[in-house]
Amino acid sequence: METHEASASISVVPSGKTLGAEIVGMNAAGGLDEASAAIVRKALDDYGVVVLRGQRLEPKDQVAFSAMLGKLRVSFLSDMTVPGAPELMVVSNIVRDGKPIGLVDAGALWHTDGSYLPRPDMYTVLYALQVPERDGRTLGPTAFLSAVHAYETLPDDLRAQVEGARAVHSWSHHIRRKQETGFKAPPKADDKPDVEHPVVRIHPHTGRKCLFVTEGHTKAIVGMPQAQSDELLQRLFAHIKRPEGIHRHEWQVGDLLIWDNCSTQHLAITDYGDLPRKLHRAGVEGPVPV
Repeated sequence: METHEASASISVVPSGKTLGAEIVGMNAAGGLDEASAAIVRKALDDYGVVVLRGQRLEPKDQVAFSAMLGKLRVSFLSDMTVPGAPELMVVSNIVRDGKPIGLVDAGALWHTDGSYLPRPDMYTVLYALQVPERDGRTLGPTAFLSAVHAYETLPDDLRAQVEGARAVHSWSHHIRRKQETGFKAPPKADDKPDVEHPVVRIHPHTGRKCLFVTEGHTKAIVGMPQAQSDELLQRLFAHIKRPEGIHRHEWQVGDLLIWDNCSTQHLAITDYGDLPRKLHRAGVEGPVPV
């Protein structure tokens, strides 16, 4: 596998697939200097998803690292954030005193973080504290796909229908979709207005076109009869989710995984039942999609 030298001590190792790379030799504790942050940003532009393995981070370390990538969000689900670090959301199936300690079933449908907001997340930074295992095998991988590859491989008839089109992204639609598919739903289902984004958005750094509709958050194509909109979206979702374009991240404790929400979509695979899983997530605000 090809290794790209990023500095004397840090290297970027591509996965060899449509996306994904590992950054080797970088310690995220204490935050990054500008040169190291530039390596992370460049790797995200090039590969969409990057991992730093074997990290040992306190919440303040993850906050400092994530802040080097842009403005951090504070989640509206305030009862599920890390004490003393409101920028970090707890993602977990662990229950204490009859109440989940974090967001359950997070990412259980293909989506891109924050697309239901006027300014979706540019990056997500997810740190693994507990990873479920069974019979010596880790469970709960996260699958990713390239929205750039999805656009570039669109059949001509689909490409003609989506160029210049806009779509409705909806938090309440996302909650209904989770309920319909048997997943637990987080609170505050209907308190965010729907937003419109281009079906094909331009990546703010690379200029490449990305297909920006997801089965988790996209409700409808603007100005199209509902039946026609549903049919087009189902065709797009089927194209986006083709197996050859999917990359799976197999989690290890200490993984710090960062991904670009413009150029990728992701899906959390919930194959671990009640085995404990716990991660801390930071979201970096992005621009208004164009």
